Amino acid sequence: MTAILNAIYSLALLLPKRHIFLLSHMRAHTSLFSHIMGSNPAICGYYEMHIGYHSWKSLYRQKLLFARGEDAKPQCTYMFDKILHDDHLMSIDVLDRHNTLPIFSLRNPRATIPSIMTLYNSVDSTHAFNSSSVATDYYIQRLATLENLAESIQRPFFYLDAESLIQNTEECLSCLSTWMQLKIDLVPTYSIQKKTSQQRYGDISKHLGTRRVIESPTGKTRTLIDPDTRNRALGAYQQARRTLIQKSDYNSVSC
Repeated sequence: MTAILNAIYSLALLLPKRHIFLLSHMRAHTSLFSHIMGSNPAICGYYEMHIGYHSWKSLYRQKLLFARGEDAKPQCTYMFDKILHDDHLMSIDVLDRHNTLPIFSLRNPRATIPSIMTLYNSVDSTHAFNSSSVATDYYIQRLATLENLAESIQRPFFYLDAESLIQNTEECLSCLSTWMQLKIDLVPTYSIQKKTSQQRYGDISKHLGTRRVIESPTGKTRTLIDPDTRNRALGAYQQARRTLIQKSDYNSVSC
């Protein structure tokens, strides 16, 4: 009986949905955000699908790919995905569709660049992202892409500082819930899912195992970044953040 119900729910995914897209960059609390989203009964999706969105057909592809590995929820009316890399195209035509909900998010480079380097050092010490200049180049280019998207789309969008999710959790999630018109609000706790902490699908650390929003310990980073590299990243962040706040219809920003 369970298998029959899961098959019915999977077929129901092909019905029209609203599509939530988190447009951000690596190491911006996106796995935490995704799990909060994917734990809501109305939302299917909690990980990075690593696909591009070229046209309306890509929205059907998203649903089909999700249904291959996950059980759909009976109340699912939203699909979620996050796009963190320029390799995965996000078409303006898709973002401007009536059933699309774009959410932009940035994290400051002082935390982001060391976090990128720490992640890749733990996975592959020879990876190019272990270099502060390479990690910074990715960050700056990604912010330029996000800024360009925000300036080009006509649909209303939500912007949040990644830090706001941690520092102003209740207010941030309440604003998002209202903007998305959810019947059941987003909450600061979440479920562990099938692909949680698996490589390629988001944060591989054990941090997600807490199942709730907690403030990460700050501590002193051992990653050394030269002043010129740091200033380049900071300038790009300040510029992009200014644009995203100005262009957004709704936002949640940290102090």
